[in-house]
Amino acid sequence: MKLLDRNNRIFIRFTSALLLFGSVLFYFAVNYITRAEIDEKLAVSQQHAIELIRNGQSIPQFPPVIQVEIITVKTAIIGYSNAMIYDPIEKEEEPYRQLISEENINGKIYRITNRTSLLESEDLILAIGGCTAALALLFFAWMYSRSSQQMWEPFQQQLNALRHFSLAQNEPISLAQSNISEFEELRAALHQLTEKLRSDYRSLKEFTENASHEIQTPLAIIRSKIEQLIENEAVSSVQMATLGMIYEAANRLSRLNQSLLLLTKIENQQFGEKSPVSVNTIIREQVEMLSELTDSKNLQLKTNYSDDLRISSHQALVEILVKNLLENAIRYSRPSDSIFIKTTAEHIIFSNPGEAAIEHPQRLFGRFHKHGNNGNSLGLGLAIVKKICEVNSWRVEYDFREGYHEFKVVF
Repeated sequence: MKLLDRNNRIFIRFTSALLLFGSVLFYFAVNYITRAEIDEKLAVSQQHAIELIRNGQSIPQFPPVIQVEIITVKTAIIGYSNAMIYDPIEKEEEPYRQLISEENINGKIYRITNRTSLLESEDLILAIGGCTAALALLFFAWMYSRSSQQMWEPFQQQLNALRHFSLAQNEPISLAQSNISEFEELRAALHQLTEKLRSDYRSLKEFTENASHEIQTPLAIIRSKIEQLIENEAVSSVQMATLGMIYEAANRLSRLNQSLLLLTKIENQQFGEKSPVSVNTIIREQVEMLSELTDSKNLQLKTNYSDDLRISSHQALVEILVKNLLENAIRYSRPSDSIFIKTTAEHIIFSNPGEAAIEHPQRLFGRFHKHGNNGNSLGLGLAIVKKICEVNSWRVEYDFREGYHEFKVVF
């Protein structure tokens, strides 16, 4: 769960409970104040009616608002109360608040009843409560959205900057400033971290380039001297065999250096801009380039191309990917086997025959992992394939199906 979502849920729960409690409390408070005001007005009207009777003046009768009756015996039904009284105009019962008193005036007992309709007061309470609740909801919604946007905007900007950050870029990362101390601390830590990464990246890049150059130079000298010794007729057969082993080891070390350098360049994304690449064209070119290798083992290459498969990538990387997968299929095929290459609109598949599925296929794409006893393999070909797929957001899969090892790259 995201931090913002969790904060939102807590905010919504607290706000809902507060609004519910506040609405109930507000209703009873307004209701109490309204009833007290009504009771006060009824008491004033009641006292006014008593004064009129004492002065011998006539009291207007407005049933059910004002009713004055002469009774013979006092009753116990006096004071404030609520009543439902039928309204002949509305033709329904309506709620009233009433005050009943019985007064002995000039030797007569009068029952004086004053009433006022509660419809207006209830409508007023509902209107005030509804408006207050609506305003509270609007206020909380505005405060929540506004505070969330303003408070989390620096964090979102920093997150977006990190997503687009690349070690290969020359400029330092640009992080938004904030008046929130925690975000400022995060910004400072991220800036320090990214600067350290950029510095380490530059140092590693320089070391890799220098090491590759410095290693290649003595290796070239070693191979050149070995070739001169091999051409020397005075070298014995035993010495010739030894020189051959040294020459092969030097070649292997040179290929290893170049492969590791390539992996480093792929990881650091030191390739140019992407462009549309025709995968089918590259496969045809690589098949043609490796034809001598396939002919030497009498292998049959069978291709099944879909419509022109084009992807957005670096052409050199696609060439390396296809070359490594094809060489892997050739290397682990027996003489006279058939190798199948299939392309669709979404993936390519390289298939070569095999006796059984490879154990622990997840290790296939690890560095220096070798399957079988193939001494010519450096164990880096599939690792390079995996790394190319990772930097391009592709997926490489292995499967064993119907007696064939299948390596699939899904674009």
